[in-house]
Amino acid sequence: MSAATVLHYPDEVKTQSSLVATSKPKRTGLWIAGISFVVYILAAAYLTFVIHYAAGDAVSRVANAYYVLFSRDPHLGAVGFVWNPLPSILELPIVALHPWIPAVVTRGLAGFVVSAVLGATGVYNLYRILERNLDLPQSLVVAITIIYALNPLIILYGANGMSDIMWIACILGTYSGLLDFLQTGSLRRLVSAAFWLAAGFGMRYESIPFGFMLILAIALSLWGRESISKWTGAAIIFAAPIVFSAGVWIYFNWLIMKNPLYFLDSAYSNLAQTATGAYMTPAIAAADHHPLGALLYVVRFGLLFWPIYPAMAFALWFCWGKHRDPRAIVLVFGTIGAELLELTLVYKGSLGEWDRYFMEFIPNGVLLLAFAIAKLRPTVSRWPSAIKVTLATLVVLLFLSGSVGTYVATQRPVMGHPDGAVLKTAFAREPVTGSVNNPFYGINDVVAYANAHPHMKILADTFIDWPVVIRVKHLNQFIITSDYDFNSILYNPRGRASAFLVPEPSGVAQLDAINRAWPKMWEGKVPWAQLIKSFPGPTNYRLYKILPSAP
Repeated sequence: MSAATVLHYPDEVKTQSSLVATSKPKRTGLWIAGISFVVYILAAAYLTFVIHYAAGDAVSRVANAYYVLFSRDPHLGAVGFVWNPLPSILELPIVALHPWIPAVVTRGLAGFVVSAVLGATGVYNLYRILERNLDLPQSLVVAITIIYALNPLIILYGANGMSDIMWIACILGTYSGLLDFLQTGSLRRLVSAAFWLAAGFGMRYESIPFGFMLILAIALSLWGRESISKWTGAAIIFAAPIVFSAGVWIYFNWLIMKNPLYFLDSAYSNLAQTATGAYMTPAIAAADHHPLGALLYVVRFGLLFWPIYPAMAFALWFCWGKHRDPRAIVLVFGTIGAELLELTLVYKGSLGEWDRYFMEFIPNGVLLLAFAIAKLRPTVSRWPSAIKVTLATLVVLLFLSGSVGTYVATQRPVMGHPDGAVLKTAFAREPVTGSVNNPFYGINDVVAYANAHPHMKILADTFIDWPVVIRVKHLNQFIITSDYDFNSILYNPRGRASAFLVPEPSGVAQLDAINRAWPKMWEGKVPWAQLIKSFPGPTNYRLYKILPSAP
């Protein structure tokens, strides 16, 4: 598609010259993003050092980056092939500071910095969309952006190092580039959208159905307005980076793990974890292999930003026929695409019951509601000033009600596990206790014992044991999962390992490599292993000495 091709939106009043004049977002967006970054960093400090909360999955990603630089076998492949690699890769420069600032790993601070940066980037991308593509008044753009940035779940995930907020930043970056392309015909902005989508794949696998739905959005937006060669060309440009990224990921899974689909079907994969039954709840069970039940399960998470329901219904009207608006098509199709993987996993009974999987409803709801306001604005502009001021106030309150709804929704046990408890505790200023909200709960004795015996070579599967490994003084005393000789020593430990650290084989700990290779070891029924010490706690670790009779 040539740069001269422009699809003016049905209610577009800007001239081409004015579009060029606003090609760079105002500095206000950068200021709001910068302040958001500070807010997320301060929230991270409060969560970590005041109420002692840590998101286990977030710190485990930091641990993966730690192994890349400081394990017995430092190599990039140590980033792991279970989770998407980009969060850990982005954390590498900060993890490199570990010798001087151990907390970047032991407390997960590296993850907090990355999530705060990308959380603020998402705020900036949202501002850009509101300011450039929806043409709302500047004051309303600022108000909506601030309300989004201060949404309770956006703050929590901007501060806790999880990949969810990073994925949201990629969603918003993709929307921004794609909407600019459809508005101005800029191939540079189409390429920008494509690379944001590819980056999203590095964060979350939801990028694949999300990208597929946006390809359909491109086709529908350009259908009847451009030749087939132009919209297919645009779709190919948009899809190329994510297809390449997926191909590279599959190739390295095959090259290093000897299984091109290791990330999908390994012993540690999401499918393997959910198959243990550790995450099965009555709500998930009710949706398991029930199409309507699975759909209702996903749809109810729209309550995380309740105005998405009327806004989506409004936007659907502008996806077809003479009212067709590319903005509505992109936002509606993107909203559906962002949840397709969750819908599939719920149907298969392979999803944990956590609201974070559905956080995309928040930015998508904000944008759909903003689109509705943008479409209604030409009508309202002819009304008296007093009425316009009143309506603007009501609009701001409507967006605020969405954020209030976020907090209320997370307090429902089915929707807010465990985020509802964390948000409530943060407001109450009480310390978080228990293994759900503190992955280091109950492991201090294990760490102390390892530190007291630095010459003991301990084999440990870091899928479960990462909270121990990242807090000991000498990482090299541990033989960990990413080491080249891990499997060899696991099956032939004599003279090569002093001990095995074994978690109780319950829940996802059933997937621990030692429990899979030697399923009776934790019970003390392996003749060549002698119990050294038990460590009561949530994981119920047992440390077994490797005897000379071992294989």
